[in-house]
Amino acid sequence: MVINEKEFPVVVQAYQPATDGELFVAEQMVRNQTEVDTFSSRYAGYVIKARVVKENELVTNSNYDNRTRRTAVHRRGLPVWAILLLIVVVLVVVGFTTGWIQKTFELNL
Repeated sequence: MVINEKEFPVVVQAYQPATDGELFVAEQMVRNQTEVDTFSSRYAGYVIKARVVKENELVTNSNYDNRTRRTAVHRRGLPVWAILLLIVVVLVVVGFTTGWIQKTFELNL
């Protein structure tokens, strides 16, 4: 699908053909032909339609700035609290099996 350069930004939509019409699948606002081509290849086999962007769809949130957006942090491994909990559980088990806890706290179990 080729869109005239003067018409950008536009909204491209993907529809799945069905026996009783078309089922809506996806929609994306695009600002250049590369984004149109990416959308078309992602939804190959679907009916692709384009429409003009409405004025209210172009309004952006002034509080949102791409430069201040925080990305998600993906941590690997166990969190610190889980490691500390594991150490405490191991110490309690070792203390009971050796009898140190029973002697120290004078427990009769």
